[in-house]
Amino acid sequence: MAQDRLAYWDAMALIAHARTLVTFRRAIDESLKAIRFGGVYFLAPVVADRRVGRVFWNVGFPKDWEIAYRQNGRWEDPLPNISLNRGDAFRWSQASRLARLDEREASYLERLEQAGMGEGVAVHCTGPYARSGFVGVGMPEDPDSLDEAAVRQVQVAAQLCFQRYCELVGAFKEEVPDLSQRELDVIRWIGEGKSNAVIAEILGISKNSVDSYVKRIFAKLDVSDRSGARSLAGPDRTGQALPRSGASPALVDLSDSQLTLN
Repeated sequence: MAQDRLAYWDAMALIAHARTLVTFRRAIDESLKAIRFGGVYFLAPVVADRRVGRVFWNVGFPKDWEIAYRQNGRWEDPLPNISLNRGDAFRWSQASRLARLDEREASYLERLEQAGMGEGVAVHCTGPYARSGFVGVGMPEDPDSLDEAAVRQVQVAAQLCFQRYCELVGAFKEEVPDLSQRELDVIRWIGEGKSNAVIAEILGISKNSVDSYVKRIFAKLDVSDRSGARSLAGPDRTGQALPRSGASPALVDLSDSQLTLN
């Protein structure tokens, strides 16, 4: 079954109009589906000296990759520093032709390839007050169709995401909420004023399941009632109706996390 997804520019509008970190997080999911990719990771600030701490967060990439990246990613991953020296986005598979890789960097890219994650788009992004960041978008639905036009689309989406993120969180101090795909589905409908019973009917799950999701959402967002959750969820302000997340399976079991790599 073809997945429900927004058109590209509608997804970009969703990012641009995100008013809270929750709506921003949801916009990332919709944008990944629109550009037909499965995961994105973010690093900031990105400077030539890898010893400088970087905020890192992941949406969609496997947890085992994320754990390994926390431990050694800054030393092994050549993509952020290659992007720093380039004016345009590039495919991950081009890295060895764009820069001289050391043994550790070459081994990292080899492991990505072996894990079926060898292709993606690397983008150096800039934000307000000369902020510098990196966005890596990977797990394309069809790696063979990743032509220059597709790379440019990803570049625009990545830059827009980075700019909006900077505007929402300031100097990389706030965390993007660690909400699962289903929790994002639930809080979206909370934001639209739906009761748990109605949300259960919309998503095709039991009311007890929705009750459990709501409790988890309150704990993760540090709110005590639906009003607090609703203020963070916010309405979608693009005038474009989102596809129902429960109508078809998600691209991947999305989750996200953030940390500072010291």
